[in-house]
Amino acid sequence: MVKHIASILSQGRLEIDCNNCVVNIIPQVTNCSRHGYPYSEINFDDWGYVYEKYVGQKYEEEGYQVEYLGLKNGFLDGGMDIIISKDNFKAYIQCKYSSKSKPCFGKQKIEWILYKASSFLSKQYKDQKLNFWLVVPTLQLIKKDLQDYFLSKNNFQDMVKLELKAIPMPL
Repeated sequence: MVKHIASILSQGRLEIDCNNCVVNIIPQVTNCSRHGYPYSEINFDDWGYVYEKYVGQKYEEEGYQVEYLGLKNGFLDGGMDIIISKDNFKAYIQCKYSSKSKPCFGKQKIEWILYKASSFLSKQYKDQKLNFWLVVPTLQLIKKDLQDYFLSKNNFQDMVKLELKAIPMPL
């Protein structure tokens, strides 16, 4: 199994080789070697880090500045994996990866995500509406009634705007 994939991901660029079922991490420093990990060697929890990096890179390609809290702090990220910013816009992102294509989010998981986000965002609030996005590979992971439940918490006290976003990761 791969050890310390989060720290390796934080120091390089992610490339997914679907044909050979390998996750490649290209170092940002030229004198470091490239890391290639077969899918089978990446444990279940580490796929979350791979997905966070993938999502962050997508936003970097769109010109956003990206701060990778999840890769830097691991489980101590306070419920926020990525912060993106561009011009006067900022969004706080929680990424949730699953290789499943059927619903796997229950109400309790949605409430936990909202609770953790609330705890984190309450420290960020400075009289300006915040954006919190829950990003998943496909919205099929969340039943429609739970999507509605999540979004029903939108604009809570006019402080936070919630969004659900799907960013598929090819494997």
